[in-house]
Amino acid sequence: MVEPLSAIIGQERAITLLLRYIGAGAVPQGLLFSGEEGVGKEKAARAFAAALLCRKPGTDGACGSCRDCRLLASGAHPNFLFIAPETQFLRIGEIRALREELSLKAFSDRPRVAILCPADRMTPQAANALLKTLEEPPAGAHLILVAHRASVLMPTIVSRCQRVPFFPLAAGAVAEILSRHPDVGGEHPRPVIVLAAKVSGGSPGRALSLLPGLAEEREAWLALFTKLSPAAAVKLAESWKGEGDTPGRLAAPLSLVRDLSLLSSGGGADIMNEDLREPLASAAVQPPANGWDAAFRELLSISRMPPQPQKRLMLEAFFFGLHGKG
Repeated sequence: MVEPLSAIIGQERAITLLLRYIGAGAVPQGLLFSGEEGVGKEKAARAFAAALLCRKPGTDGACGSCRDCRLLASGAHPNFLFIAPETQFLRIGEIRALREELSLKAFSDRPRVAILCPADRMTPQAANALLKTLEEPPAGAHLILVAHRASVLMPTIVSRCQRVPFFPLAAGAVAEILSRHPDVGGEHPRPVIVLAAKVSGGSPGRALSLLPGLAEEREAWLALFTKLSPAAAVKLAESWKGEGDTPGRLAAPLSLVRDLSLLSSGGGADIMNEDLREPLASAAVQPPANGWDAAFRELLSISRMPPQPQKRLMLEAFFFGLHGKG
């Protein structure tokens, strides 16, 4: 399916700039879409490529119905290239193949568009090869570099691209995107979707990765914060063995302890788990020995540790320390 640029939620500044390029007929041959991972850069790059290839683009981008849009939707448009790493890095062979493809005669009168994603994973040799193409781009070709960490790109590459910045989204926009996602639908309760959006750092991609298991984690940790069950504490800590320490797994408990800290200090107007206000308020008035603020700082410190056996032991100590049993 070909989506118009107007379908990109929460990145109005970037989309306005891209539509201005198209409307003026002055699209740079090198563009750099930069910003945090998961904020819509790749989706915007694909929508922008569709608008460039479309024969009847409108004010919102690609029409979605012309021959070129249908070809692109089927994955068969000869003038569109999507370059992603076959391994951990984009290597010189992949960039050389791109350069060779762009040197050939185009199959149609439409522009040729290549997306490199993520461009910040190029090897130095690949980056030097790409630089040559950016210095002398083939006529009618547009290269869109999608980078999560633009700072690691060669400065000479950055200087030869028009930068299009993408920013973290507001939590409401992230929640809206999640609600529309086909993999979310009615599978997750609204409060859990809202929580995922709030702890995502403004990244819909990160929020989507947090959703599986978020409700279960929240329920298990809420029980531990309100009434310690030693067996449950050990069981939860044991689940961190092996592959249990997944990225973002502490997002739910961190949100709960943050809320407990706010509620215990008389605040709480902007707690993350609004649907759990009543049980959290009851737990907030029974703080651990060092208070909920200290508990939040301790858990935050544990969350920043890389996966290791000591992390599980520290979590066990944290569980029982909350209730003076450490």
